[in-house]
Amino acid sequence: MRYQFTIDRPRSPGRGHAIAFAALVSAVIAGYAFAACGERKSDQASAGEPVVSMPTPAPAPVATEPQPTTPADFYKVGRNAWKAGNSAQAESAFVQALALDSTHVKSRLSLSRVLLETGRAEQALPHIETAISLDSTSSEPYRLQGRAFEALGRTEEAIGAYKRAIVIDDGDVWALNNLGSLYIKLGRFEDALGPIEWAIELEKGVAIFHNNLGTALEKTGHYTAAAAAYRAALEVEGAYGPAATNLARVEQLKEDPATPPLDLTAAVTKFRDEVTTWKQ
Repeated sequence: MRYQFTIDRPRSPGRGHAIAFAALVSAVIAGYAFAACGERKSDQASAGEPVVSMPTPAPAPVATEPQPTTPADFYKVGRNAWKAGNSAQAESAFVQALALDSTHVKSRLSLSRVLLETGRAEQALPHIETAISLDSTSSEPYRLQGRAFEALGRTEEAIGAYKRAIVIDDGDVWALNNLGSLYIKLGRFEDALGPIEWAIELEKGVAIFHNNLGTALEKTGHYTAAAAAYRAALEVEGAYGPAATNLARVEQLKEDPATPPLDLTAAVTKFRDEVTTWKQ
Protein backbone atom coordinates (compact mmCIF):
# COMPACT_ATOMS: atom_id res chain seq x y z
CA MET A 1 0.00 0.00 0.00
CA ARG A 2 1.38 3.45 -0.95
CA TYR A 3 1.14 6.53 1.25
CA GLN A 4 1.52 10.00 -0.32
CA PHE A 5 2.69 13.11 1.52
CA THR A 6 1.99 16.61 0.21
CA ILE A 7 3.87 19.78 1.31
CA ASP A 8 2.45 23.18 0.46
CA ARG A 9 5.17 25.24 -1.20
CA PRO A 10 5.69 28.90 -0.11
CA ARG A 11 4.09 31.59 -2.20
CA SER A 12 6.31 33.73 -4.41
CA PRO A 13 8.02 36.60 -2.55
CA GLY A 14 7.31 40.12 -3.62
CA ARG A 15 4.97 41.60 -1.00
CA GLY A 16 7.81 42.68 1.30
CA HIS A 17 8.04 39.65 3.45
CA ALA A 18 8.33 36.02 2.79
CA ILE A 19 5.98 33.48 3.98
CA ALA A 20 8.26 30.71 4.90
CA PHE A 21 7.11 27.40 6.05
CA ALA A 22 4.52 24.94 5.10
CA ALA A 23 2.35 22.65 7.11
CA LEU A 24 3.70 19.22 7.48
CA VAL A 25 1.15 16.47 7.60
CA SER A 26 2.30 13.30 9.29
CA ALA A 27 0.45 10.10 9.65
CA VAL A 28 1.11 7.15 11.80
CA ILE A 29 0.94 4.01 9.86
CA ALA A 30 -0.13 0.95 11.77
CA GLY A 31 0.44 -2.38 10.19
CA TYR A 32 -1.72 -5.35 10.35
CA ALA A 33 -0.32 -8.37 12.10
CA PHE A 34 -1.44 -11.81 11.03
CA ALA A 35 -0.84 -15.18 12.48
CA ALA A 36 0.74 -17.91 10.41
CA CYS A 37 -2.65 -19.39 9.67
CA GLY A 38 -3.87 -16.08 8.35
CA GLU A 39 -6.23 -15.40 11.33
CA ARG A 40 -5.91 -12.24 13.36
CA LYS A 41 -4.52 -12.62 16.82
CA SER A 42 -7.20 -12.48 19.44
CA ASP A 43 -5.49 -9.71 21.39
CA GLN A 44 -4.75 -7.57 18.27
CA ALA A 45 -6.36 -4.12 18.25
CA SER A 46 -8.11 -2.78 15.16
CA ALA A 47 -6.05 -1.14 12.42
CA GLY A 48 -4.96 2.41 13.25
CA GLU A 49 -5.15 1.87 17.05
CA PRO A 50 -2.19 1.00 19.20
CA VAL A 51 -2.03 -2.61 20.31
CA VAL A 52 -2.36 -2.89 24.06
CA SER A 53 -1.87 -6.27 25.70
CA MET A 54 -4.50 -6.63 28.45
CA PRO A 55 -3.39 -8.66 31.46
CA THR A 56 -5.17 -12.00 31.84
CA PRO A 57 -7.20 -11.93 35.07
CA ALA A 58 -6.11 -14.48 37.64
CA PRO A 59 -8.65 -17.25 38.22
CA ALA A 60 -10.68 -16.91 41.39
CA PRO A 61 -9.42 -19.19 44.14
CA VAL A 62 -11.53 -22.31 44.65
CA ALA A 63 -12.55 -22.89 48.26
CA THR A 64 -11.76 -26.40 49.38
CA GLU A 65 -12.58 -28.14 52.62
CA PRO A 66 -9.55 -29.37 54.54
CA GLN A 67 -9.14 -33.11 54.29
CA PRO A 68 -10.08 -34.94 57.50
CA THR A 69 -7.10 -36.49 59.22
CA THR A 70 -8.10 -37.00 62.86
CA PRO A 71 -10.94 -38.90 64.56
CA ALA A 72 -12.52 -35.57 65.44
CA ASP A 73 -12.36 -34.51 61.79
CA PHE A 74 -14.08 -37.66 60.57
CA TYR A 75 -16.66 -37.38 63.36
CA LYS A 76 -17.50 -33.85 62.19
CA VAL A 77 -17.82 -35.05 58.58
CA GLY A 78 -20.10 -37.84 59.73
CA ARG A 79 -22.32 -35.54 61.77
CA ASN A 80 -22.70 -33.10 58.89
CA ALA A 81 -23.53 -35.94 56.50
CA TRP A 82 -26.08 -37.34 58.95
CA LYS A 83 -27.76 -33.95 59.32
CA ALA A 84 -27.88 -33.69 55.53
CA GLY A 85 -29.62 -37.06 55.30
CA ASN A 86 -26.68 -38.97 53.84
CA SER A 87 -26.56 -42.02 56.12
CA ALA A 88 -24.07 -43.93 53.96
CA GLN A 89 -21.50 -41.14 54.04
CA ALA A 90 -22.10 -40.63 57.76
CA GLU A 91 -21.54 -44.31 58.48
CA SER A 92 -18.33 -44.34 56.43
CA ALA A 93 -16.96 -41.29 58.26
CA PHE A 94 -17.72 -42.73 61.72
CA VAL A 95 -16.07 -46.03 60.74
CA GLN A 96 -12.95 -44.13 59.62
CA ALA A 97 -12.89 -42.21 62.90
CA LEU A 98 -12.99 -45.47 64.85
CA ALA A 99 -10.27 -46.96 62.66
CA LEU A 100 -8.03 -44.15 63.89
CA ASP A 101 -9.22 -44.28 67.49
CA SER A 102 -11.38 -47.15 68.69
CA THR A 103 -12.04 -45.31 71.97
CA HIS A 104 -13.74 -42.31 70.31
CA VAL A 105 -17.07 -42.59 72.17
CA LYS A 106 -18.92 -39.95 70.15
CA SER A 107 -18.22 -41.82 66.93
CA ARG A 108 -19.33 -45.11 68.56
CA LEU A 109 -22.64 -43.62 69.61
CA SER A 110 -23.23 -41.79 66.34
CA LEU A 111 -22.48 -44.94 64.35
CA SER A 112 -24.94 -46.78 66.59
CA ARG A 113 -27.64 -44.21 65.77
CA VAL A 114 -27.04 -44.64 62.05
CA LEU A 115 -27.33 -48.40 62.38
CA LEU A 116 -30.50 -48.12 64.48
CA GLU A 117 -32.13 -45.69 62.08
CA THR A 118 -31.33 -47.95 59.13
CA GLY A 119 -32.81 -51.05 60.76
CA ARG A 120 -29.58 -52.72 61.94
CA ALA A 121 -30.08 -52.92 65.69
CA GLU A 122 -28.11 -56.17 65.96
CA GLN A 123 -25.05 -54.46 64.47
CA ALA A 124 -25.54 -51.42 66.69
CA LEU A 125 -25.45 -53.35 69.98
CA PRO A 126 -21.69 -54.15 70.06
CA HIS A 127 -20.84 -50.48 69.45
CA ILE A 128 -23.23 -49.41 72.21
CA GLU A 129 -21.77 -51.94 74.65
CA THR A 130 -18.26 -50.71 73.84
CA ALA A 131 -19.38 -47.13 74.45
CA ILE A 132 -20.82 -48.16 77.84
CA SER A 133 -17.54 -49.83 78.78
CA LEU A 134 -15.69 -46.63 77.84
CA ASP A 135 -18.09 -44.23 79.60
CA SER A 136 -20.65 -45.70 81.99
CA THR A 137 -21.41 -42.30 83.55
CA SER A 138 -23.51 -41.06 80.61
CA SER A 139 -27.20 -41.86 80.10
CA GLU A 140 -26.90 -41.72 76.32
CA PRO A 141 -25.43 -45.18 75.60
CA TYR A 142 -27.99 -46.82 77.89
CA ARG A 143 -30.81 -44.99 76.10
CA LEU A 144 -29.49 -46.22 72.77
CA GLN A 145 -29.15 -49.70 74.22
CA GLY A 146 -32.81 -49.54 75.17
CA ARG A 147 -33.71 -48.60 71.61
CA ALA A 148 -31.69 -51.51 70.24
CA PHE A 149 -33.26 -54.02 72.65
CA GLU A 150 -36.71 -52.64 71.84
CA ALA A 151 -36.11 -52.98 68.08
CA LEU A 152 -35.06 -56.59 68.64
CA GLY A 153 -38.16 -57.40 70.70
CA ARG A 154 -36.20 -57.75 73.94
CA THR A 155 -38.66 -55.59 75.85
CA GLU A 156 -37.67 -56.36 79.44
CA GLU A 157 -34.04 -55.61 78.64
CA ALA A 158 -35.16 -52.42 76.91
CA ILE A 159 -37.09 -51.32 80.01
CA GLY A 160 -34.03 -52.04 82.14
CA ALA A 161 -31.77 -50.01 79.85
CA TYR A 162 -34.14 -47.02 79.86
CA LYS A 163 -34.35 -47.20 83.65
CA ARG A 164 -30.53 -47.19 83.93
CA ALA A 165 -30.42 -44.12 81.67
CA ILE A 166 -32.95 -42.33 83.90
CA VAL A 167 -31.10 -43.31 87.07
CA ILE A 168 -27.93 -41.74 85.66
CA ASP A 169 -29.78 -38.64 84.43
CA ASP A 170 -33.41 -38.14 85.37
CA GLY A 171 -33.42 -35.12 83.09
CA ASP A 172 -32.87 -37.29 80.00
CA VAL A 173 -36.20 -36.44 78.38
CA TRP A 174 -35.78 -38.92 75.54
CA ALA A 175 -35.15 -41.80 77.94
CA LEU A 176 -38.33 -40.77 79.83
CA ASN A 177 -40.32 -40.56 76.62
CA ASN A 178 -38.95 -43.82 75.24
CA LEU A 179 -39.83 -45.69 78.41
CA GLY A 180 -43.36 -44.28 78.34
CA SER A 181 -43.70 -45.09 74.66
CA LEU A 182 -42.64 -48.67 75.28
CA TYR A 183 -45.17 -48.96 78.10
CA ILE A 184 -47.86 -47.86 75.62
CA LYS A 185 -46.78 -50.58 73.18
CA LEU A 186 -47.03 -53.11 76.00
CA GLY A 187 -50.52 -51.90 76.99
CA ARG A 188 -49.29 -50.39 80.26
CA PHE A 189 -51.08 -47.09 79.68
CA GLU A 190 -51.29 -45.94 83.32
CA ASP A 191 -47.56 -46.59 83.76
CA ALA A 192 -46.83 -44.50 80.66
CA LEU A 193 -48.42 -41.32 82.04
CA GLY A 194 -45.75 -40.53 84.65
CA PRO A 195 -42.56 -40.65 82.55
CA ILE A 196 -44.12 -38.93 79.54
CA GLU A 197 -45.67 -36.12 81.57
CA TRP A 198 -42.32 -35.65 83.34
CA ALA A 199 -40.58 -35.38 79.97
CA ILE A 200 -43.09 -32.68 78.94
CA GLU A 201 -42.53 -30.76 82.17
CA LEU A 202 -38.82 -30.67 81.33
CA GLU A 203 -39.21 -30.02 77.57
CA LYS A 204 -42.52 -28.73 76.24
CA GLY A 205 -41.33 -28.10 72.71
CA VAL A 206 -41.35 -31.67 71.36
CA ALA A 207 -44.50 -32.68 69.48
CA ILE A 208 -44.02 -36.43 69.86
CA PHE A 209 -44.05 -36.13 73.67
CA HIS A 210 -47.49 -34.50 73.61
CA ASN A 211 -48.74 -37.02 71.06
CA ASN A 212 -47.55 -39.95 73.18
CA LEU A 213 -49.20 -38.46 76.25
CA GLY A 214 -52.41 -38.07 74.24
CA THR A 215 -52.26 -41.75 73.27
CA ALA A 216 -51.84 -42.84 76.90
CA LEU A 217 -54.69 -40.55 77.99
CA GLU A 218 -56.95 -41.80 75.21
CA LYS A 219 -56.25 -45.43 76.11
CA THR A 220 -57.16 -44.73 79.74
CA GLY A 221 -60.48 -43.20 78.66
CA HIS A 222 -59.58 -39.53 79.23
CA TYR A 223 -60.69 -38.31 75.80
CA THR A 224 -60.97 -34.63 76.65
CA ALA A 225 -57.46 -34.53 78.08
CA ALA A 226 -56.21 -36.61 75.15
CA ALA A 227 -57.63 -34.11 72.68
CA ALA A 228 -55.87 -31.31 74.55
CA ALA A 229 -52.56 -33.21 74.35
CA TYR A 230 -52.96 -33.77 70.60
CA ARG A 231 -53.71 -30.06 70.12
CA ALA A 232 -50.58 -29.22 72.11
CA ALA A 233 -48.56 -31.41 69.74
CA LEU A 234 -49.98 -29.51 66.76
CA GLU A 235 -49.21 -26.18 68.41
CA VAL A 236 -45.58 -27.26 68.61
CA GLU A 237 -45.50 -28.70 65.09
CA GLY A 238 -48.46 -27.83 62.92
CA ALA A 239 -47.71 -30.44 60.27
CA TYR A 240 -47.29 -33.35 62.71
CA GLY A 241 -49.52 -35.89 61.00
CA PRO A 242 -49.99 -38.47 63.79
CA ALA A 243 -51.37 -35.84 66.16
CA ALA A 244 -53.78 -34.52 63.52
CA THR A 245 -55.06 -38.04 62.82
CA ASN A 246 -55.39 -38.84 66.51
CA LEU A 247 -57.19 -35.58 67.26
CA ALA A 248 -59.73 -36.17 64.49
CA ARG A 249 -60.46 -39.61 65.93
CA VAL A 250 -60.67 -38.72 69.61
CA GLU A 251 -62.98 -35.78 68.97
CA GLN A 252 -65.59 -38.29 67.82
CA LEU A 253 -65.43 -40.20 71.11
CA LYS A 254 -67.65 -39.57 74.10
CA GLU A 255 -65.97 -39.79 77.48
CA ASP A 256 -67.58 -42.10 80.01
CA PRO A 257 -68.73 -40.09 83.06
CA ALA A 258 -67.60 -42.99 85.22
CA THR A 259 -63.97 -42.60 84.11
CA PRO A 260 -61.76 -41.94 87.17
CA PRO A 261 -60.62 -38.33 87.43
CA LEU A 262 -57.27 -37.55 85.90
CA ASP A 263 -54.34 -36.46 88.08
CA LEU A 264 -51.14 -36.16 86.08
CA THR A 265 -49.32 -34.55 88.98
CA ALA A 266 -49.93 -37.67 91.04
CA ALA A 267 -48.75 -39.84 88.14
CA VAL A 268 -45.45 -37.94 87.93
CA THR A 269 -44.97 -38.08 91.70
CA LYS A 270 -45.53 -41.81 91.69
CA PHE A 271 -43.01 -42.30 88.90
CA ARG A 272 -40.40 -40.13 90.61
CA ASP A 273 -40.75 -42.26 93.72
CA GLU A 274 -40.08 -45.31 91.56
CA VAL A 275 -36.92 -43.69 90.18
CA THR A 276 -35.75 -43.06 93.72
CA THR A 277 -36.05 -46.77 94.50
CA TRP A 278 -34.12 -47.65 91.33
CA LYS A 279 -31.24 -45.49 92.54
CA GLN A 280 -30.96 -47.32 95.85
